[in-house]
Amino acid sequence: MMYAPPGPALPGARRRRGGTALPKQPERSLASALPGALSITALCTALAEPAWLRVHGGTCPRQELGVADVLGYIDEQLIKDYCINSQTILLLRVIAAFCFLGILCSLTAFLLDVFGPKHPALKITRRYAFAHILTVLQCATVIGFCYWASELILSLQQQHKKYHGSLIYVTFAISFYLVAGAGGASILATAASLLRHYPTEEEEQALELLSEMEESSETFPADYDIANQFQPPPAYTP
Repeated sequence: MMYAPPGPALPGARRRRGGTALPKQPERSLASALPGALSITALCTALAEPAWLRVHGGTCPRQELGVADVLGYIDEQLIKDYCINSQTILLLRVIAAFCFLGILCSLTAFLLDVFGPKHPALKITRRYAFAHILTVLQCATVIGFCYWASELILSLQQQHKKYHGSLIYVTFAISFYLVAGAGGASILATAASLLRHYPTEEEEQALELLSEMEESSETFPADYDIANQFQPPPAYTP
């Protein structure tokens, strides 16, 4: 006599596809990526823009000076006209170097925010906004060196006045304000990363375990009955 097939399985014993998806905790952060993109754009524009400092009065015929004047070939006429000297050239080159570092840090932070890697070291770096904080520090350093360079240029112009009663002053141009804006955007990105709620380590492990169980359940067909796995063998018939 053959073993009779079992009755219908309990509703909870059947695995089905298309169930309610588990809540995901993506590491991507659009709120941090958007200010990061603005920071990259502002720093690149500032580096390409020739106007960093505006000179009023003095013997220098140039009204605007910037890092483009000291990268690569340096016009000797700028030195002869007392627009810049060796100290100013060094400072402007340092400003350019910190701009490049700021672009690198901001680009790294942007990529981490967009792709959201799961590697522990990269996850900690993104969650605590280390790259954004470094970008803010680079922008603050550039602003400080810009002020220093403006004081040196002002002193140089005062030593070589075009007229005895000339009014000489040095002001900041558009690139300076672009760097300040990049620093502000990086501060917003830092705040967006630090104020975001993240699950604890125990919650992450539980979510990963539930996700693995959900994925394994999808390997069975929709009409597969778990009870079929535990059917006893058919009765022996001579």
